[in-house]
Order: sequence, then C-alpha cells, then structure tokens
Amino acid sequence: MALLLSLPLVEGLAQDIRGRVRDENGRPVSYAQVGLEPGDRRVVADQNGEFVITALRTGEYTIRVRRIGFEPAQVAVRLPSDGAPIIITMQSLPRLLDSVRIRERGPVARYTGIVVDDLDQPVVGAEVIAAGAADLHVRTDSAGHFRLLKAQKGTIVLRVRKVGYTPYFGSLSLRAEREDTIRVKRHPQGLPEAYILAESGFGRDTFAFIELDSRMRWKLSSGGVASREDLDPYADMDLCQALIRTPLAGKMMLRESGCSAPRCVIIDGLQPLVRPLNAYMASEVEAFEFHLKDWSGTLHDRMGVWCGGHAGARDAGGLVIWLRRQ
Repeated sequence: MALLLSLPLVEGLAQDIRGRVRDENGRPVSYAQVGLEPGDRRVVADQNGEFVITALRTGEYTIRVRRIGFEPAQVAVRLPSDGAPIIITMQSLPRLLDSVRIRERGPVARYTGIVVDDLDQPVVGAEVIAAGAADLHVRTDSAGHFRLLKAQKGTIVLRVRKVGYTPYFGSLSLRAEREDTIRVKRHPQGLPEAYILAESGFGRDTFAFIELDSRMRWKLSSGGVASREDLDPYADMDLCQALIRTPLAGKMMLRESGCSAPRCVIIDGLQPLVRPLNAYMASEVEAFEFHLKDWSGTLHDRMGVWCGGHAGARDAGGLVIWLRRQ
C-alpha cells in the first residue's frame, strides 16, 4: 500500500528528490533499483542506499523500489517539497542461494534476468549467451539486468561469463515470460591472469560452447534437448529412466531394455566416452542433447576414433551430456 508523504509546499523551479533505502533493521539497502512514475525515470541507489532523481516539475509522483531479496516498496511524493530526504523501508525475504525463478507468466517467450555476485551485488557488463538464440552480444546493464527478446519457447541452454567471476552454465524450459536471478562468484584477487581467464569461461571449453551454439541453430525437429528442469522431477533415477519420462524418449525410441547398452556420448561437449545412459544419475546432468542428424558436423569431429573405431558420416547424430557445475 502506497504511503503518501505530504511535504511543505515551496514554490520554485524544478526540484530534486533525494532518498535513502533501508531494511527493517535500519541498514542501508545497496544498489536498489528506484523508478519514478510518471516519467519513467530510473536510477540505482548507491552502496549506502542513497539516491537522487533530478530536475522534476511540480506534481505528484510514485517512487517504486526493487531489490533482489526484498519485497518491492513504493511511496507517493508531492512536489514541491522542503528537500528533506525520503526514507524508504524494504522488508527482506528469506535468503535464496541457488538460481531463483521470480515469475513466469503469459504467452510471450521473453526471458529476462539479473546477474548478481556472492555478495548480492549486480554484475555489470557480463556476457549472456543463449545457445542457438538470435540475441547476440547481450550484456548486463548497470543494474545487472539482461533481456533476451528473441528467445524461442522450449529448452534454453544459458551461459554467463565475465572475467574475474566463475562462469554460469545452466538450462531451463521456457514456456512463457520469465525472469531469473543468476548468481556467480567473484574470483579471489592476486591470481595469475591466465588462470583467471580460464576459470572465468574464456579457456578451452569456449570451443565446446561455440559448437553447442552451432548445433542448437541447426537442430532438426527429429532431435531435442532435455533441460535440468525436465530431469529434476526424476532426480533420484538414473539418466535413462529419467529420459524415458520426458518427451525426448519418443524421438530417441528409448526403452528400458536399452538403458544398459553402451553408447557413444560426448561429455561437456568435449570428451567422447562409451558409457550406458544408466551410468549417470539424472541429478548429475544439467542438459542432454539428442541429435538424429547433426548438420553442424561438430559431433563427428568430437567422436573421432573413440566411438566404435569410426565416427560415421559427417552429418551423423549423437548424444551429448552436460554435467552440472557445483
């Protein structure tokens, strides 16, 4: 419920609104997102929770404040005022440590999110890559936000990286408009530059994700990808038993009798191995790719001579298991 602040009227020219965002214990809420209506003005509070919105005309306004981990808050303000700072109190929510779905609604296949570090601070300028999506060169803004406007409904395999932070790799099932919080961890300072680059997602595995992007762009309807969210309901089963219970089983013609049969699989897009699908637990797998045909040719190149002595035709399909990152 909005709180109307009736401030003493002082006639004059355009004025500023100054404020401070704090929690229920009086501590500052750093980097809260502050929006002003009407006018659609947006600023981000500083480390002390303080903000200023400048050059406003006489009238009534609503200030809306958002911050990950807190309930949204709003206050109504009337200008002109005496210039005293406005105190906005936000109620904290229980702390969530993993990637958090905030909302999912409506028919629009739009995916948005915010990237924060292990101290809940926004990560600015992080690269956001959705394999196979048309959204290119997406980076987080000054509040850590990003938006994929052209994301297709279905499975999205997402990678977020920035030098100095652990990369994020995850999969999800996009069925409607959705917003997530993605957490990355800052690397300790003083480490060798080459190590930081590799551990930030700019090492050898970069090629694996380039190939994944190529396969997703050329993916045929005869293939498909099972996301972590597809497998989570069957986390206590082996991967084969879990896949049987997903829509991908029909395309693979997967039966329980074939669960123990050795198959050529590529682990994390790099390492070819011959293993049965029941050698892995569903809880270990982030995403699973099945391609009856692979027009990108990347699976052929990765299989080499490891799988049955030959890789078959260049457009032959295959299986890829992406393991979950800790």
